[in-house]
Amino acid sequence: MHIGYIGLGKMGFAQVERLLEYGHKVVAWNRSEGPRREAEKIGAEVLETFADVCVRLKTPRLIWLMVPHAVVDEVLKELVPHLQKGDTVIDGGNSFYKHSMRRAKTLAKKGISFLDVGTSGGPYGARHGACLMIGGEKKIYEKYEKLFRDLALLDGYAYMGKAGAGHFVKMVHNGIEYGMMQALGEGFEVMKRSKFKLPLRRIANLYTRGSVIESKLVGWLAKAYKEKGESLQGISGEVAHSGEGLWTVETAKELRVPVKIIEDSLKFRVKSKGNPSYTGQVVSALRNQFGGHNVKKD
Repeated sequence: MHIGYIGLGKMGFAQVERLLEYGHKVVAWNRSEGPRREAEKIGAEVLETFADVCVRLKTPRLIWLMVPHAVVDEVLKELVPHLQKGDTVIDGGNSFYKHSMRRAKTLAKKGISFLDVGTSGGPYGARHGACLMIGGEKKIYEKYEKLFRDLALLDGYAYMGKAGAGHFVKMVHNGIEYGMMQALGEGFEVMKRSKFKLPLRRIANLYTRGSVIESKLVGWLAKAYKEKGESLQGISGEVAHSGEGLWTVETAKELRVPVKIIEDSLKFRVKSKGNPSYTGQVVSALRNQFGGHNVKKD
């Protein structure tokens, strides 16, 4: 396929590498110069403006956005005047599902299709096969299914339903992620504080060998211990949150569903500012492992 790609951050650049590897032609744009040069080195065509990207693409155009949720509307405002009826825009970032529903309706009035794609797996998954949750018109999903198949792990993509459904499922995924990470942090702090002088690194490795809680998260914690030691040297005990956990809690309240574990894990992150802890270090270390987030101590 001939695809326009907007946004060459950690996730975006990794996806472009994978697209090129699978034989797709990529016309890319990025605000900063460094990733632009790197993308050119691996075979992407990088252009100066959204208008240039749209002129270069074959019609009907397909454009994938991989930008922070806060700037999606800004990008669309500049991009859409250069699109036409029959084109498709895909938002592969972590946008709020209600915003995706609104954007789909707005673009539909112009004859432009919109798919919202929740993308899980971090930069490693983006490069080696992600988990994709896709919302929008089913016929448009089917039209571009090969693209999703190439970007995902084997059987790692699925159609979720109408516009907004993909980002809704990813939002809940991230809320669940908050709770799972919190449980690991709390559990390992309990073990660290015990009188047994427990070998935490060995325990993390052991938990990845057939235990009920075996998971990628436990594997990433074992990797963090290997790299940083059991004290998690240099890792902040203050934990940032990027919005999806809050969205999950707010949506759950609208639906009158109690989500105590997710809500408490969100509160922990908010309260951790100025109150670092070992639990916070574990959660921060996990965020660094799967997402490449900066979690160094100030």
